[in-house]
Amino acid sequence: MRFTRPGLGLLLFFATGYGACGGKLNYVKTDATLGKVVVYRNGVAYFERRAKLVGDELRLKVPKDKVDDFLKSLTVRDAASGKSLPISFPRKGTETSDVVDMVIRLPNTSASEVILTYITDSPAWKPSYRVVVGDDGTVQLEGWAIVDNTSGEDWKDVMIGVGSSSALSFRYDLWSVRDVHRQTLANRDQFAVAPPQGATIYAQAKKAGAQLVTEFSDSDINRPQTHPGRMTADLDDGDDDDYNTLVARTKTLAAPTATGNYAPSPKAIEQRRRDVSKRRARQQRDKAKFAKNRRQLQSLASSLKASKSGIVIEGLSGIEEAEKDTRALDRANVFRNQLIAEGVAPAQIQVRSGGAREGRPAGIRVIADATQTEKGKPDAETNAPPVGESHFQSKTPMSVHEGSSVMVSIVKQKTSGEIVYLYDPESTRGNSRFAFKAVRFENPTKNTLETGPVTVYGQDSFIGEGLTNPIPPQAMAMIPFALDRQIVVERENTNRDQISRLSKLVRGVLTTEVKHIRQTKLTITNRLRFPATVYVRHTVLDGWKLLKSPKEGERLGKSHVFPIALKAGEVRDVLIEEATPMTKTLDLRSPAALDIVQLYLSGKSADKEFSKRMQDLLAEHKEISSHQQSIRSLRSRLRDYRVRMDELHIQIVSLKAVKSGGSLMKHLQVKMKDISNRVQTATITLVELQEKLMLARIRFQDKVAELTLG
Repeated sequence: MRFTRPGLGLLLFFATGYGACGGKLNYVKTDATLGKVVVYRNGVAYFERRAKLVGDELRLKVPKDKVDDFLKSLTVRDAASGKSLPISFPRKGTETSDVVDMVIRLPNTSASEVILTYITDSPAWKPSYRVVVGDDGTVQLEGWAIVDNTSGEDWKDVMIGVGSSSALSFRYDLWSVRDVHRQTLANRDQFAVAPPQGATIYAQAKKAGAQLVTEFSDSDINRPQTHPGRMTADLDDGDDDDYNTLVARTKTLAAPTATGNYAPSPKAIEQRRRDVSKRRARQQRDKAKFAKNRRQLQSLASSLKASKSGIVIEGLSGIEEAEKDTRALDRANVFRNQLIAEGVAPAQIQVRSGGAREGRPAGIRVIADATQTEKGKPDAETNAPPVGESHFQSKTPMSVHEGSSVMVSIVKQKTSGEIVYLYDPESTRGNSRFAFKAVRFENPTKNTLETGPVTVYGQDSFIGEGLTNPIPPQAMAMIPFALDRQIVVERENTNRDQISRLSKLVRGVLTTEVKHIRQTKLTITNRLRFPATVYVRHTVLDGWKLLKSPKEGERLGKSHVFPIALKAGEVRDVLIEEATPMTKTLDLRSPAALDIVQLYLSGKSADKEFSKRMQDLLAEHKEISSHQQSIRSLRSRLRDYRVRMDELHIQIVSLKAVKSGGSLMKHLQVKMKDISNRVQTATITLVELQEKLMLARIRFQDKVAELTLG
């Protein structure tokens, strides 16, 4: 049946070119009433129309590039009963130019009015918010959705809505005819069937997606001071003297003493000078290499923090090395610990031994695997915040001319809120020195408020603007809008290790699992003349565990937000501690390593046998430290003596030209002799202490070499 009266038919024209007067149509032209439009954030809009009809056909014109979306989403239902109506349409002879002429046939029905719905592409709506701060602990929240009408037609008295959700949107070919070509088979009976051919299992190929990021040779790995394989033993060695001190010492020893003359020969002094010069040149080369390797490590760490992708550090050992897997894993763990120290999440990093292979040098390989992310999940899914649902509808019909935009009110409501401060050193545009002034308020709606700009007003004045992340229903939001520098924060980071478990001890080289603790100390100063609340934002990366922090913290995604109440002019320290497990190799000849061990021995969980073996070693180390302290004190005293002797020498030389200075000359000579005697006594003591230090070091080294457990 055909439509019997003009105006009762339903003609839909979808196109993307020119207007109705020549060229392609770019609007929906129909006598059916457009009653509702809902624009979404994923690039589509929902249209709802009503049509009174007589007959069982709907004639449509649909552009080819829109027909798939149309068929994918089209629904036709009885307006009275809400029952969906089945539809059919012919295919042959329907395509004219870039338009598909469709005649949709409805079944014999008594429906006099139908509701037609469909989706088509549309610009996403844009949110915008205003917050007016009151003095009573509340704020007035206003939200607007900016909707652009680019559909090609005017919207007259239409209910306009906006929404967002986790709904996916895509194009899908539903118009094309799909022919399936089937294979022709024949009956081929076989009276004798051979067994299947045997297969050979070869080594499994590397996982798809694995990619070599970079390589470091063994000499390019910077070891910590506590490690037995430190790049250079001379770096930061406080016991070594520079050339000038060595020369001064040899001059002091040249004076006669009670036990003989200790003065070295000029040849020995020259040889010592050359040795010191070589050592200092080597130190400079090593420090330059250390700095270069540190820059490479920091560059890699920055890339990993930005990508959040998982990596594998494969340790490699030399073909001539003993305990190849142990040495390879040690190199990998040293590099892993350094990446963690640069801010890479521990959960991103795995280590493994690559063993030894002929022709391949010792070192590490960093491998990125696209399929391996934190906890085995795709990174975008691991770190992404949840997607909320929202739907806002205008309360009254609105008219929007084609090519125009409209602002639809989505929220206008009082809610709890206040002005606070937010210390955020972590965000891209954060600040590590000052806290931002921020407005904190609750989302009073049952919908998620989407990301958008926020304009903040005080009492009839503009005070700032910010940008919000999605705010879930009934959740608190904190929007920074100004930086007045009234809240000053000084930040100090320290690290320490606590031994958790002893793994292996061979010849004084201890392999252990440690709890690596990172402490952040914040000194917060309120320069205001009235109290203020500062919220401190701190993110605990995957693989770290929070040990100590202020109480009553809130969560903001993966971040903790700790409220700190400050009085006018108050200064307060805030401590945050977090820990992550590490595997470390400690050289017990290192003072720093012994400090870690002493801390472990002071705990209740210390291994009894290990503690017993360490007592003699710690006693020797204590004696070495005592001798070193005494030697430093004597050297300082000798420097003072030499300065005083130089002064007296100048004064005596000056008095020789004065005939009346006899009595003063005698006094200065007595002083000179007294200081000379003190120098001799101190020199003898210094030599004796150096001998004792040498013997103590030999005993210490011997005991370290014999210290083996497990």
